[in-house]
Amino acid sequence: MIEIRHAALITNNDRDEVIRDATIQIKDGKIAYAGPGKTAPAFSAERVIDAHGNIVMPGFVNMHTHVPMNLFRSYADDLDLMSWLNTRIFPAEDKLTEESAYWASMAAMCELAAAGTVAFNEMYFFIDSIAKAAQESGLHGILSRAVVTPAPGVGERMLAESRELFEKYNGRGRLKVFLSPHAQYTVNTEMLGEIAQAAAELGTGVHMHVSETRGEHETCIKEQGMTPVELCKKVGLLDVPFYAAHCVWVSEHDMELMAEHGVTVLSCPKSNLKLASGIAPLEKMARKGVRVTLGTDGAASNNKLSMWEEMTYASFLQKGTTYDPKAMPAAQTLKLATRYGAEALGLGGGIVEAGKDADIIMVNTEGIRYAPDYDDISLIVYAGSDADVCMTMVGGDIIYENGKFAFADLGEVRARLAEYAEIMKKI
Repeated sequence: MIEIRHAALITNNDRDEVIRDATIQIKDGKIAYAGPGKTAPAFSAERVIDAHGNIVMPGFVNMHTHVPMNLFRSYADDLDLMSWLNTRIFPAEDKLTEESAYWASMAAMCELAAAGTVAFNEMYFFIDSIAKAAQESGLHGILSRAVVTPAPGVGERMLAESRELFEKYNGRGRLKVFLSPHAQYTVNTEMLGEIAQAAAELGTGVHMHVSETRGEHETCIKEQGMTPVELCKKVGLLDVPFYAAHCVWVSEHDMELMAEHGVTVLSCPKSNLKLASGIAPLEKMARKGVRVTLGTDGAASNNKLSMWEEMTYASFLQKGTTYDPKAMPAAQTLKLATRYGAEALGLGGGIVEAGKDADIIMVNTEGIRYAPDYDDISLIVYAGSDADVCMTMVGGDIIYENGKFAFADLGEVRARLAEYAEIMKKI
């Protein structure tokens, strides 16, 4: 039972309400009260935290990650996507082991927690290692084993592994398991259909790269006679909860299909810029009723797991490409990075109000960037930094506070990464 007093509370509710001198009471992992301090009920707190006017708000939900790729940060920079993959990343991934994937994932858990992220939506392999790191960290982890079909029988084996992982981890602690065809250009059409059927049988979602580059989008049209989104509809992937990463080159018809079928878009603005893939039309998608959320992609292509920077880039890019300064305003952008992701993944946070999960963060506003404080939401989206996070709480558990992690020794994590980096340097 924790009580936070004297906070500037960004509720993230439908009214975008900000409450000064607020009190937040947490019991059994849930928010028991969130509102003005003067009307807070009596509460037998085991710990009282004086926020000293700092901002309390929902934690971030990183909707597209490859957390073991923290080992490849700055390893393959200044390349286009296909060169990046084929000449650097794929050869490096061949050297990964369960042990190195675990420590790289643990490094990602530290980075995510310190930046105020409470949940991540993962697509990769070495899922056992990622699951171990996620469980130790206390973060919500939505895990999916990427499936590809480079040769006969490979996709079938990977899908079988995905089913086993679902049975092993789905609903275990704060973990969920989705299925994941890597992309239209790495998975054959038959397997896409099999994954759609398997997801329907298991009652789970599907996480897939979609129309990330112009080349993959146009090649699909040339070879299949339809866009990747249209192909996904044809094979039944849009009939299950579908989470489409990137969506940089989607057409007007694609957007209409995504809105009609309740598809969630996982946009990664910085990664798409760095790999010169383009700028996703988020404002247009949102106007058409598509649920848009934000992610960072992996540290090899970003190179940060900072949802703060994704917010700023997302808003500014939409304003710049639409020539409309009102496009993607601060309050909407904050929801893209928090509430909309939580809702899309079926998590209980995203809003700070009674009854919601206590997936919240505290932001230190003593720095000069927060003065003057005309608009707290604008300050977070346009001026804030992940370095300002002073507490991250998931389900009522404080996993990061004032530079210290409840789950990891940062020195040990860094030392392990240094060991594995020596192997990568020899590739």
